[in-house]
Amino acid sequence: MWFRKGAISWAAISWVFIPIGQADELPIAEDLVADSYHAAEASLPILLLYTASYCHYCATVKADVYFPMNDDPDARARVVLREIQVDSSAPIREFSGNQLNHREFAKIRGITIVPTLEIVDEQGAPLTEPLVGSGVRDFYGFYVEQGINKALLEIKTRKNAS
Repeated sequence: MWFRKGAISWAAISWVFIPIGQADELPIAEDLVADSYHAAEASLPILLLYTASYCHYCATVKADVYFPMNDDPDARARVVLREIQVDSSAPIREFSGNQLNHREFAKIRGITIVPTLEIVDEQGAPLTEPLVGSGVRDFYGFYVEQGINKALLEIKTRKNAS
């Protein structure tokens, strides 16, 4: 079970492909071109979680949903999870190969509220509607799972059509 206190627990959930990190860290986006290559090869969606250091709602959803997801090997097999810190000047190579910082990347993507979750394909195109804000705490994890399932289905449909 990867949900923590305050979040709904759902059986048979599996998610993210990323290197295992510490329980209180998420992989920070550094090179979305490399992440895109991996996502395309494995037919996985990319989850971009936009956060800010001052955002207590971000800390809550990370603790309830994303840290447990990051620690679950089955979860890491379903998506590529990356954190974008909207108040950071950390460098990021975005989908087209341009070098920006996290703040600039979030601005270009139109992110004005944190937390925001974008689920995108290997080109950075949205596969689902973004999940903006933290919403109802007990259902947030469910909404994330719904988005991932929808994204996986869209990727499968595209692959079968080609």
